Amino acid sequence: MKKVYYSIIALTSVVFLACGGGDHSTEATEENHEGHDHAAMEESTELALPVVPEGASVHFGNLNDGDKVTSPFTVNMVAEGITVHPAGELMEGTGHHHIIVDGTSGALGEVVPADETHIHFGGGQTETELNLAPGAHTLTLQFADGLHRSYGEALSATINIEVEAAE
Repeated sequence: MKKVYYSIIALTSVVFLACGGGDHSTEATEENHEGHDHAAMEESTELALPVVPEGASVHFGNLNDGDKVTSPFTVNMVAEGITVHPAGELMEGTGHHHIIVDGTSGALGEVVPADETHIHFGGGQTETELNLAPGAHTLTLQFADGLHRSYGEALSATINIEVEAAE
């Protein structure tokens, strides 16, 4: 039992440090992706996924389906009924945001990939600035636990936006 406990503590510490620890910057940059050890996180699927609190939801606070924006634009990420907490620690009733650009929500328990489509906010950020090319885009807000495992469709929201060319 001690071996399992210490393994969980070690894995949690590695993920916490890999996801930026206490860095709470609000700008989405490539730096948000560096250091994420998703291979180690995928091994975490043996740990039980925390339960989604009844009535919990996520949504974009300042954007609606069909909005027209000009890049760069601010995105506010809202979680209700569940607490935003930095990645790296499994805690009931908590998690952090990811924005998926032109993609779909992840399946329940699936580790959110780290790539150009999946923007991670492991520091617990709730606001960012995006710079997208002109044209039609979908934005999916995906909430995940401390090990980046998706809470699935229950804690995701998708909108369509049109990015207009700057004048």
